[in-house]
Formats: sequence, structure tokens, C-alpha cells
Amino acid sequence: MILDYAGDDPNKTRMVSWFQMQLRAIGTCLKADLPEAALALIYSGIDTFGLLAAPPAIQDASGDTFKQWCEKYILPRVQPVEGGPVNAIDLWAARCGVLHTSTPLSALERAGRAHQIWYHLDGRAGANLIMASAMPPLGIDIQNLAMAFKEGGMACIADFNRDATAFQAADARSQHFLRWGKLVL
Repeated sequence: MILDYAGDDPNKTRMVSWFQMQLRAIGTCLKADLPEAALALIYSGIDTFGLLAAPPAIQDASGDTFKQWCEKYILPRVQPVEGGPVNAIDLWAARCGVLHTSTPLSALERAGRAHQIWYHLDGRAGANLIMASAMPPLGIDIQNLAMAFKEGGMACIADFNRDATAFQAADARSQHFLRWGKLVL
């Protein structure tokens, strides 16, 4: 079995092509009023960028790679709608809730180590109405989080372009991204 694949745009790296596809998918979800799907794409995109930006010896994405990328590229750009400032552990816990249970709940939140994130989009809110958390929730606008992801991704790619070692590690990792095409038997 062979994958009949036309290839990427020769003017772009695999990671830039992937990033543009992620942004298009997030925008499509937001336009189609699918906020949870957009959140899943944003959080999984942060996971991916966290691994791309990790030191060369790191082989797997983890909570540490996610949080380190958030601290550098997301937190300076995200503005809370309500509550105090958001930190990397809050976003990690929110990611775990959305990706694993479609809720704002996580082990870190239940242990009192992270805030629940409640989401805002176009005058509506996605909130947990059965609130029993040790910490008050924080509100984030999904469009602001999407813009922070876009701007953070662009800044990360610009950093790769200034650091040959980081670029080589990220580029090598991006070669493992899924490639889509027709299977030829």
C-alpha cells in the first residue's frame, strides 16, 4: 500500500503548513458555532507547539512542554474576561477537562491547584453550573484564546527561524505529522 501524496507547498515547512491548517480548522469551528471543537483544536495545537519547541532530547509532549509553551507564547497574549490572571497550570487543567471529559473539571482543579476556566463566545458563556471548586473560576473569551494561539504560533515560528538548533529539532519532529492523500493499492 502506498500513499499517493502530492506533497506540501514547497515554499512552506511542514510545521507552517500544519499551523495554517490548524488555524483554518479553528476559524471554521468558530464560524460554525462549534466552540468546544475550536477549544479542542487550540489545546491540541498548544500541545503540538509545546513539543516542537521542546529541547531536542524530549521525545513526547507532556504537561511540562504544554505549560512552558503557554508561559512563553500564550499567557502574554490572553486576557481573562473575569477573575484574576490565567496561568499555565490553569490552561493545562482546562485542556485536560476539555479533551478528556468535555468539562471544565480536572484533577488539578479538584485538588485546588488550578482554576476552572469558563468560556465566553459572542455574548454566551460555557460554564459549569455544578460548581464545587476550591478556587473561583476564570473566564476566557474563546476568540481571544484563538488569537493568542495564532500570535503565539507565529512568534514561535519566528523564534525557530532565528535559532538553527531549535528549527532543526522542530522541523525533524514535524516530519512525523500526518500526511493526507489517496491510498494506492
